[in-house]
Amino acid sequence: MKKKNLLILLLFIIINLLPHIYAAYAPDDILLNWYLTDDAFYYFKTAQNIAEGRGISFDGLAPTNGFHPLWMLVCIPVFFLARFNLYLPLRILIIIQSLFNAGAGYFLFRIFSDEERPLTGWLVSFFWMFFPPIHGMTTKLGLESGINAFSIFFLIHAIGRYSRKFDGKPRDMKGILCVAGASILALYSRLDNIFIVLMIGVWIVFLKSQLRWMAQNDFRLIFAAVILSYFLRIQTTDNLINFLPFAYLMTGFSLVVKPVTFYIFGLYEVDLERTLKSVMTRVFLSVLLSSILMAGFFFIIHDVLHLFRGYSRSVIIFDFIITLVWMGLVRWNYWRQCQQGDCENIELSLKKSFPDWLKRFAAFFGPLLSALAIYMALNKWYAGSSMPVSGQIKRWWGKMPNSVYGQPNRILSEVAASIFSTNVEKGPFWLITRSILWITESILNFLKIEYSANDLAFKYIHWLVWVILISFIATVLIRNKKKIYSMGRRIGFSPLATGLLFHVLSYKATGYLHTKHWYWIGEMAFVVIFFGILLSIPIDKKFKQRKPRFVSAALVILACTCLYLNLGKNILRDFNNRGRARSQYTVDADEAFIRANTEKGDMIGMTGGGLTGYFVPDRTFVNLDGLINGVEYFTLLQDGRAEWYLEKIGLQYVYGEELVLLDSDPYRWIFTNRLSYIAAGPYFSLYTYCPRYCEIED
Repeated sequence: MKKKNLLILLLFIIINLLPHIYAAYAPDDILLNWYLTDDAFYYFKTAQNIAEGRGISFDGLAPTNGFHPLWMLVCIPVFFLARFNLYLPLRILIIIQSLFNAGAGYFLFRIFSDEERPLTGWLVSFFWMFFPPIHGMTTKLGLESGINAFSIFFLIHAIGRYSRKFDGKPRDMKGILCVAGASILALYSRLDNIFIVLMIGVWIVFLKSQLRWMAQNDFRLIFAAVILSYFLRIQTTDNLINFLPFAYLMTGFSLVVKPVTFYIFGLYEVDLERTLKSVMTRVFLSVLLSSILMAGFFFIIHDVLHLFRGYSRSVIIFDFIITLVWMGLVRWNYWRQCQQGDCENIELSLKKSFPDWLKRFAAFFGPLLSALAIYMALNKWYAGSSMPVSGQIKRWWGKMPNSVYGQPNRILSEVAASIFSTNVEKGPFWLITRSILWITESILNFLKIEYSANDLAFKYIHWLVWVILISFIATVLIRNKKKIYSMGRRIGFSPLATGLLFHVLSYKATGYLHTKHWYWIGEMAFVVIFFGILLSIPIDKKFKQRKPRFVSAALVILACTCLYLNLGKNILRDFNNRGRARSQYTVDADEAFIRANTEKGDMIGMTGGGLTGYFVPDRTFVNLDGLINGVEYFTLLQDGRAEWYLEKIGLQYVYGEELVLLDSDPYRWIFTNRLSYIAAGPYFSLYTYCPRYCEIED
């Protein structure tokens, strides 16, 4: 079996390398079609500076931590080669990204093949590796998305492997340590995977008892209740963003205290002699107690100690009502299942269970929290902030009335619309929503019906497709409940879902602006695995039967071949070595303009600056949006004194769009009356920066 798996891994590596080696040999200008986001060059320029001994800094002036650590560690040795040729690291990185794509596909294949669903494993892995929209996010951008996908699938594979081998003996600690190691890998690949790994930790600690999945259900409901309560009360006021610290603290308090009170009142245990009235009484008392504790907590820190800016008592009341209704329904359903003999009944007394829980907690959370503490301590030591400054800035943008980066979701309908958006940048579940949109448009085009998004015909067909999809999912789930539940339980699908719910709402309901499509790799993985599980029922069922076996295998082989050839065709078209491909960005013109209007060693500010800073290395480019700048700049930017920092470092020029620099927050605070126009470049305009205010000529 091991030899077979190694051969499959080798196959995945080879078929990934072939098209990517071709792309890596593209001419210089065409090569940049691979790297279509300036954010990638934030990594590249910082990695180059680290490799050349200029410190962990984008501009060589301010230490920065606006990146995810694992991908930066990969980039540093690669961009050591930039001293010889600026394009050489970009070519090598394409090969490295193809290897991560192969690894992600391999572990996705193993997730299904280890569950005796090999045909589905081939199909979903090829879909992930070679479906152009997914490949464009995970492999082409030059960002952490590829290593993130690899880490997530490796983590899920590690959970499945541990779950199948678990027998409660001491050697299982080794398996938990392996899962903890995979969790650290996922955390370092993207720090917002913290939600996923924390929920997986809870799943591991309470493995082999009903508490593991009941707690996951409760976490989802508790979190949703807090968000719903907060928006129901605060969305009609001007304090939505100002009261976010209260929402964060209330969420953390609820997620800790409510499950504890549920445990104290015996809501995680099964007692067949317990009446429904007794269960509902326990639900009421546990929710009431947790709400009283929460109200008391906020009263003390706000009204007594004055440590808190403000909170809403109405939100706590709404939360009590919503939690009571939801928990009542959930526990009623669980009581009903138990009366029918369809539930787990593992004793959960502290005396019997606590020692095992503690051992598993130490084995998983010990390494994980240590790794997180080390990362945060190092960040605080060299950068002045324990967490990346880039995330803090994007949340701060949400407080601005006139930001060029948009406005935060302020009402529940906006949150919901954003979650189910067909926009790849905004929609975490675009794999579903865009597919449904495509089907809708295809049906209307086939029927030769002219339409717009607001037409009744469009809405009718769109909702009809949704209904059909939901009906299909419900039918498969109902008919194959035990098989699907069994596989989902082994691969940790429930904590993955819980973690991703936290992940999505942490962006959609907290004022965070300017999300990017590579943020949603976890959600994409969730969708692919979920539909893979659903499709595995008919696919592998037919494969196990003699007569249709050949047909099932042939169809899967055909689908995999088409996916591979289609991606290969796209790469041949976009990275043609014979001059037929078109460059999407002409860096030479930008470089020539900068060199013609500035001198070697000059300091130039840009709201982005990644690409230009990398290809014009003899000038210093300062990142003005702060995403890859330092804590000092961000602090002064918040205080409205960023010009002090720019004068301190000796900024001479600003290269950017007039609309952004002079008509949007926070840049207009800095640059109004401080810019003198020089010339228009191929993409932006160049200005002289005047620290004290520019003299206006008559």
